[in-house]
Amino acid sequence: MAEVKHSVALLDEKLAATGLRVTLARIYRALRINATSTITPSQSSVLFRIEQSEPVRMGVLAQLEHITPATLSKVVDSLEALELIERDADPLDGRVSLISVSAKGNELIAQQRAANTEALESALVRLTPSDREILLSATPALERLAEIMLANPGDGPLPSG
Repeated sequence: MAEVKHSVALLDEKLAATGLRVTLARIYRALRINATSTITPSQSSVLFRIEQSEPVRMGVLAQLEHITPATLSKVVDSLEALELIERDADPLDGRVSLISVSAKGNELIAQQRAANTEALESALVRLTPSDREILLSATPALERLAEIMLANPGDGPLPSG
């Protein structure tokens, strides 16, 4: 009997995780569609990560983004060509570059954030007051979920039993 309850609980968790994954992917896609940016999702991810960590070394940035240094180098080169980032010599080690967001990059980030906020705001006002309240009350739990996932990237499913 306990084994059946355990199996049902695991099935419920799997269905919940699947539903949440699909919904979050659709929201992410909708935000990308509404974005005013002309850069790729990879470029956008790296640009926002640089902003969070600046000034940042390439090696650290590759680890944070979970991509190879070669792939990161291509993305960073493209962001530099678009004048969205700047490279400066590390004062502690002149052989190493520190990457920061440029003024133009900060403008693009602000535009993307404003567009995403506007898209979410527009959608939120179309929800019923009850749905809006439910969604907003779930925000702290979603934030904790994000923190758990970001603190343990690449963790697979928990062992059963």
